[in-house]
Amino acid sequence: MLKGVLVGFGIMLAAIPIPIVHFVAVPLSPFIAGFIGGGVAGVDQNGIVKFGALMAGFMLIPAVIVLFVKFVFGVDEIIGLSATLWMIVVLALIPYTWFGATVGALGSYLARRNQSDETF
Repeated sequence: MLKGVLVGFGIMLAAIPIPIVHFVAVPLSPFIAGFIGGGVAGVDQNGIVKFGALMAGFMLIPAVIVLFVKFVFGVDEIIGLSATLWMIVVLALIPYTWFGATVGALGSYLARRNQSDETF
C-alpha cells in the first residue's frame, strides 16, 4: 500500500508546478492520486479509508517543513505570506486530501471490481 500512496503523493506534487494547468489540476489531484494510487496499491474494500488516511498523513510533511522554517530559522514570511497563514492552509488541506484520496481509491476499487465481474 505504501507504494500506491507514494505514487499518489507524487502525482499531487507533480500537479503543482505546471503553469496555468495547476489551477485545475491541484484541486482535482487528491482524487486523481487516490484513483491511480489505489489501483497501483490494489486497495480492497477494507483498505480504502486507510489509504486515504496515509495519503493525508503525507500532507503533514509540508506542515512540519513550515514549522521547521518558522521556528528554527525565524522566518515569518514565506513567498510573501505569513508562515502562520501557510500553516492554516496546509492544515486545512489535510482533510480535503483525505476525502479526495479516499473517494478516488473507492472509485478505483469499484472500477476494478466491476471489470472483474464483467469477465466471464
